[in-house]
Amino acid sequence: MSTLGKQVMARLRQWAHNGSDAVIIQAIDSYQLLTVQSGQSRACLDFFDIDRYSATLRILSVYTSANAAIDNTMMRSALNAYAAEMARQLSYLEEPLQTLEIDADECWVQLRSSPPYREGQELFYWEVFVRLDDQAMATLARYHWAPGMIERELVPYPATFALLARITDSIHAALSTPLA
Repeated sequence: MSTLGKQVMARLRQWAHNGSDAVIIQAIDSYQLLTVQSGQSRACLDFFDIDRYSATLRILSVYTSANAAIDNTMMRSALNAYAAEMARQLSYLEEPLQTLEIDADECWVQLRSSPPYREGQELFYWEVFVRLDDQAMATLARYHWAPGMIERELVPYPATFALLARITDSIHAALSTPLA
């Protein structure tokens, strides 16, 4: 486990055992925002319903300055490489990730569960959004969509501290992989 993932797990454990006063966490509406810094990398975890061993994830974001300066002529191939590495690093999620869309001009790639989990006509899926500009950044969240819904909705995802740390490290590793 890398330093970033270890710090996420340690801070969540500290919060669970000692309360929110022990860890600087920002409260926004009914959820908490935990930010952890390690060198030039940062993880931000939006969550709620924390207990001794788990929390309910809303959104996890990881930022790093690794590989941030990419020549625009190489952007499409860099985004493809990041998407492939992200799918490989997060292969333990419920559904495999696949590139949904790439925008080389805007420097981003979107991955989604493929195929998504189905319950009748309802869909549940992971989405990872990667952006490359001054720094490399990726966000991960779980969504739900059903016929008749105007928009998809964010789905809370209960996870152990260890799983949240592992996901953090997987995203960080994918963003930090040297591009050939």
